[in-house]
Formats: sequence, C-alpha cells, structure tokens
Amino acid sequence: MLTERRNEFRQLLQGLAEALDISDTQYEAAVKHYEAVGDWLNREDSPISIHDPQIFPQGSFRLGTMIKPINDADEYDIDLVCEMKSLSKDRVTQKQLKDMVGDRLKSNERYRKMLEEGNRCWRLQYADSARFHMDILPAIPDHDINGIARIIGDSLADSAILITDKNLRHWQCSNPVGYAEWFKERMRVQFNASRMLLAESLRASVENVPEYKVKTPLQRSIQILKRHRDIMFEKDQDDRPISIIISTLAARAYNNEADLLDALQNVVNKMPSLIGRDEKGKAFVANPVNPFENFADKWDKHPQREAKFRKWLQKVRADLDAALSTGNLRDMTEGLKPQFGDRIVNMAVSNTFPNRYSSLTAAASVTPSIRISQPSKPWGHRS
Repeated sequence: MLTERRNEFRQLLQGLAEALDISDTQYEAAVKHYEAVGDWLNREDSPISIHDPQIFPQGSFRLGTMIKPINDADEYDIDLVCEMKSLSKDRVTQKQLKDMVGDRLKSNERYRKMLEEGNRCWRLQYADSARFHMDILPAIPDHDINGIARIIGDSLADSAILITDKNLRHWQCSNPVGYAEWFKERMRVQFNASRMLLAESLRASVENVPEYKVKTPLQRSIQILKRHRDIMFEKDQDDRPISIIISTLAARAYNNEADLLDALQNVVNKMPSLIGRDEKGKAFVANPVNPFENFADKWDKHPQREAKFRKWLQKVRADLDAALSTGNLRDMTEGLKPQFGDRIVNMAVSNTFPNRYSSLTAAASVTPSIRISQPSKPWGHRS
C-alpha cells in the first residue's frame, strides 16, 4: 500500500511541477522580445554598438526554475543582463553605463512608452495581454577576477561581470552565466539522461532538443519549493526566502536522483545543514562562483529571516510527509491544496490522472475539508 501511495504521490508531484511551468508560447515570446531588444541595441546606427552590447537572460528563466504567478493578475519577471563587452570600469562610470542603455532604449518610440527606471535596471513593461516585464541590467566585464579564478577555475570566472550599485558608489560583482553553468553541472547526469529520453520520445536527435524543454528532478524540486514559499509567505513578503538561496542550497544538496520524490526528500532534508557560518558565527550561503559573496548577508540585520527560512523547510517537510501518509489519492490531493493552491493542484490531478479526475473532484465537493492525519512513517522511509 505504501509503495502505491509513493507512486501516486510521485506522479502528483511531477504533475504539480509541470502545471507550474510557463508555456512554450510564453517562453518563445520572451526570447523573441529580448532578442529584439538586443538587435535594437546592436544596430549599426546605435551609439552603443561600438561597445558590443550582449543581452542574455539570468535567474530562474535561465536556470529553468521559473514558475507561474499565484494569481492571473500577477506578471512574469524576466531578468536580463546587457553586458557592454568592450567597456571597462576605468572607462565608464556606473551612471554613464546605465544612461547609455537607457538612452538607446528611449530612442525607440515603442520602448520609450514601455520604459521604467529602477535602481539598478531598466524595466520594459509589456502589454497586459503579455503578462510579463523585462528587467534589463547594464553591466561590463569584470577583469579583476584572479583570486576568484584560482578558487573556482577560469571557465566559470571568465564570465564575471560588474553591475551598478543601488547608490551608485561601488561596482557590484556578479556572474549569472557562471552560476548557471555551475547549476547545470550539479544536475549534469540527469540533465543528459532526461534530454536523451525526450529526444527518443520525439524521434529527434539530442542536439535538436532545446535545453529549456528538459527538466530534471532538481529543477522540478525547486519549482515546487518556490510555489510552497510563495503561498506561505504571501502576506510576509519582507521575510520571504529569496530564490537564489533556495536554488543554491537545493543544488548543493541534490545528488542526481532520477526520481522526483527522492530528490525532493533529499533536498529538503539536507538544505538546513548546508547553511554555513563565518568566523563571527553569522549565517553564510556562499555564491558558488564567488565564494566571497554571501547570499544570506541580509540575515545578519534581519535574524528572523534565517529562523523563518528554517521553519519554512520544516513546514515543507511536514506538509509533504502528511500528504504521503494519507490513505488515498483524494485525501492526498486535498491535503496539498492549502500549500500549493487549488487551481494548480486541480490542474496537476487533471493532467496526471485524467480518468480519475471527475470522481476525485466530485468526492472533494462532498467533503470539502480534509483533515490529514500525522505521518506514521518518518520522512525518507522506503518501502
């Protein structure tokens, strides 16, 4: 019986993660739009084309961990970098760099109407029907990386960049391309295996399968964790765990499990122990491509954030464990709705168990509130 429940729960989690995906149409539209921006910045008549501006995605869009917003009214946030490849910090100030990109965008009538200025970036606010905006972060190459390169290797350090500080005082170090390569390496085995299986199902060569269509258990686990976080912290945005900490700890914990449930259990169990401490005892979550950068630096001034982060992981574990301990798929489904949202869970059930969906929803309408018993087996129990 436990084996059957695990199998159903595994399928339900997979369906849940797939329901959180943005559509291929949305993905391709975003790529089309940011490539058009890149073309505009690089046109022959562009004053900044001599600096070889290169635009590329960063964050969840690049990592393949992006999820749908909770509400239809919310927008997708596409994070981009515009790197001026031929500039260096001795030739340009932060304000000049930002103005270069902004002025070129303003010279386009369409972009000018959509443009909003932020502290670090320029935002292009697309029409309501598109439901997304693009944040374009101006950057230049970081040539002062010798120390970091010795630690992480030249292949990752070579893509380091400098970005503007909010107060326009100090250049800030970043490396979204290097981070994405590190992240991919953490799931390399399953990424290659999943891509090959997808190629076989499509009767295509592996090279012809776009990387964004491949999702590993690590990426799916992060998507599930992010949706659970979004709902739990919907009314507590200030202390909401940030995605870069979730992604970094999850990637470090991941052991290339092929099974999503096994991966999620392992990740949730290990993440708390991977939060380090510096010489002063402060929480430290190191950037894997810049070990001097602490992703958890804000936790020192806001210690409640670390406490809430740990409590959140405990809640994830308890919620998933409780759902797994239920006696049937209906109770399992109803038990997940408060943590992940009715619409997404219903979509997951409909897509994963289409022949049982009507009976499950009918039963749920008769018994709208399901009380889940406490798990009788420890988390990670194997049948």
